[in-house]
Amino acid sequence: MLAGIVIPFRPTVRSIHTTCRIFAGHSKWANIKHDKARNDALKNKVANKMANAIAVAAKLGGPDPAKNVRLAAAVEAASKANVVKKVIENAIKRGAGLGSDQEKTNVETVVYEGVAPGNVSFVVEALTDNKNRTFSAVRAAFSRYGGSLSPTAFQFDKKGFIVINKGEKTYDDIFEEIVELGAEDLEENENNLLEIVTEPSDTGRIANELKKSEYEIKEVGIAYIPKEDALIEITDDEAREKYNRFITLLEEIDDVTDYYSTLKDQE
Repeated sequence: MLAGIVIPFRPTVRSIHTTCRIFAGHSKWANIKHDKARNDALKNKVANKMANAIAVAAKLGGPDPAKNVRLAAAVEAASKANVVKKVIENAIKRGAGLGSDQEKTNVETVVYEGVAPGNVSFVVEALTDNKNRTFSAVRAAFSRYGGSLSPTAFQFDKKGFIVINKGEKTYDDIFEEIVELGAEDLEENENNLLEIVTEPSDTGRIANELKKSEYEIKEVGIAYIPKEDALIEITDDEAREKYNRFITLLEEIDDVTDYYSTLKDQE
């Protein structure tokens, strides 16, 4: 999941942002130092995001990328983002529960539902070896800015997604193929990419079939897509500021792997 990939067909999905506020000093050297610290922090956040995505994929589908298409795509994305090999290997071990007795941890995937500032509904996914710790951190993030944990998943549709490289084939040809495989929809993206929407239970099977057909698979996963009638806007500046602060706090929780909201895109 890996630390910030945005899937266009789920426009209100919030991946881990790569923005932060640094108050630099007055000298040129101070600015350079702060820039380095900021860049290091951003790299660490991206690496953590991608490591979490790898761990989730390894937990759900096993540690062998040759047999786990979702893991293979996550590892490839991390490698292209220059995430070091050791981090990738450790993430696979963590998700699959491998390693020495001292390294083995019982990691679990957990989902939290809540309402954030601006009355925006959220579904938050996390990977944790301590559910009490993660629950406390997520609840504190919601509470700090007036939100709360409460049922919201009914406002979302849980769907699988597969991002592939279109290659030389036409949209119509690929659409016919994926419909025969049982996919629900196909959306065209920039950079010659296509996003296939599936039922969650069909995602792995369809991804494997596409791999056999030699499609280049860029990403595989499960997402919570907000229903159209659940989308809302934040028009109040104070509420927007609280919302942004909440997002920053949520993203600082290392266990959080992804989150989804009903906030309508405001471009």
